[in-house]
Amino acid sequence: MKAVLLGFILFAQGIIQTPKDSGTVTGIVRTSSGTPASGVRVSALSRASNSADATAEISTSSLAQTDEQGRYRLENIPPGSYIIAAGRVNLPTYYPSTLDVSKGSSVSVAASAVVANIDITMDDASIRPPDSATDVSDVAGLTLPVQVRMEGDAKQPVFANGKSIMLRFTRTKDGAMSESPLNASILNIPVPNSLPGYEYRVTIENLPAGYTVKSMVQDGVNILNNTLKVTAKNFIQAEIPVYGAALPGAMQDKVRIAYGAGGPMIPLEVTLTGAASNSPSGVRVQGKAPNRGTWELSMDGSSTILFADGSFECRGVMPGRHVVLLQNKLVEPVRSLAASIVVGDQDLNDVVVEDTVVLPKEIQFPAETPPRGTVVPLVSIRGRVVDSAKHPLLGGSVTLSGANSAAFPIDNEGLFHIPGLLPGTYDLAVERSREDALHLTVHLGEADVDLDVTFP
Repeated sequence: MKAVLLGFILFAQGIIQTPKDSGTVTGIVRTSSGTPASGVRVSALSRASNSADATAEISTSSLAQTDEQGRYRLENIPPGSYIIAAGRVNLPTYYPSTLDVSKGSSVSVAASAVVANIDITMDDASIRPPDSATDVSDVAGLTLPVQVRMEGDAKQPVFANGKSIMLRFTRTKDGAMSESPLNASILNIPVPNSLPGYEYRVTIENLPAGYTVKSMVQDGVNILNNTLKVTAKNFIQAEIPVYGAALPGAMQDKVRIAYGAGGPMIPLEVTLTGAASNSPSGVRVQGKAPNRGTWELSMDGSSTILFADGSFECRGVMPGRHVVLLQNKLVEPVRSLAASIVVGDQDLNDVVVEDTVVLPKEIQFPAETPPRGTVVPLVSIRGRVVDSAKHPLLGGSVTLSGANSAAFPIDNEGLFHIPGLLPGTYDLAVERSREDALHLTVHLGEADVDLDVTFP
């Protein structure tokens, strides 16, 4: 985009030269409603043929302006392949009708040839505002401050039943949607593809049962029943003077470019209400993650909610054995926290989840069930690795595999330790070297396991 603007400026200052045996491109520019677009800048943009980036090395080879019937004539174009652009300097429509330069159709121009009927249907965003000295764009986009308040003693949900709570923008112009996580009480959320005059329907998606949006207000406007409007006051503007061009339709005024968000925008104030847990069956399990993170919460057979303060709630939990699992999938490797619990007919509170590096292929609980209302500690595998002479293996590693895998070192006494494991079946590979490993299957229950491994 900056390259396109630079091309206009260099041309207007008389830097670009006119070669001999040049060609001509003609056509008509129309608005999206089909009417002729008069007084519109049209340009032929050349691009290096060996460039991998669609926007790289763009320069302006010819410039014109449409007449009252929307007709244009681009002259003195050197032979080659070109993109024809119409409209605002920093947000043109590319032939035949796209805002994306990489999707524009190329036009081949031969020496002394006239290429006719290159007609362009302009995107509304490319049309200059009524003030001919003002041109605005979304070069940097806008940021909307958002403040979430909860009514009463309710806590703000950020993840529920396998989905993040999202703030969704739907552009009324074309229905284009964009979402951002609503995962804190105070946020700065980008407004997608924002331009003055654009309007957005704003909704909150994936709220759990019992939660509703009581109000959304921005600049005194109830956004529940109205749209969020973007205006020119939200942009910082800078003038770029362009004078002295000799071709028809040359810019003889100052072009005002909006190059970033102003601001900030007036905050969007959101008020949510939340109902108490009234599940017709089962009980409630509550706990808290030990630290902040972008967690996802799951427990089979229940309704799950993770709150902004790191606490969680599982509703409608039936009596029996269960696993509470929190995972942060935005880090590598994925971090998992788990708790193995036994639920009875009473709520289970203050459940502590522990780090678990490897999850089993399948969770398998022992036949004996601990007392109801119990949080069962996660277990460990401890081992010692020796050779056939009973000497400790110096160095090497063990790899534990289940739903995922992780490696653990063997120390200089031949010892290894793998903590924080759920009950189930795992594969264990003890590696003395890349070509030399022993493979074991380990079944874990509710007790730690000690292993003695001997290399032959």
